[in-house]
Amino acid sequence: MAYKSLSSLQKGERAVIKSILNGESSLRLMEIGLVPGVELELLAISPFGDPIAIKLADFSLSLRLSDANQIQVEII
Repeated sequence: MAYKSLSSLQKGERAVIKSILNGESSLRLMEIGLVPGVELELLAISPFGDPIAIKLADFSLSLRLSDANQIQVEII
């Protein structure tokens, strides 16, 4: 099955992280809890599309689109 990037989700969609592509910020993303197997929900998209807000576990997080493009998810 082909996965989507986190940046392609619509507001309210839930997904499971499947992988994080190698990049400059991949280690930082994993350190803040964005690891394969984690469920998340897209809470909001800013008016200009960048950044986005996601909810995982019991906290919310804002991500730049460049970081969200590195995260591959499967919609649930």
